Amino acid sequence: MEGAPNITEVVAPLKEALVASITPTQLVAILAGIIGVGMTFVLMWFGVRKLISIFKTAVTKGKISA
Repeated sequence: MEGAPNITEVVAPLKEALVASITPTQLVAILAGIIGVGMTFVLMWFGVRKLISIFKTAVTKGKISA
């Protein structure tokens, strides 16, 4: 494979274009958005688990706990 291009030579223009097009401010905004959406799903997950636990306890023991 003498004529095959090196991967770094192929990726270098893409890397330069990406670094030139995304500013640090945009990167921080993207990360903040990802963290915000992720926290929403985490809190929703804990809420659903709590509701399922309350429902199971109410059905099996006849008590509703908070």
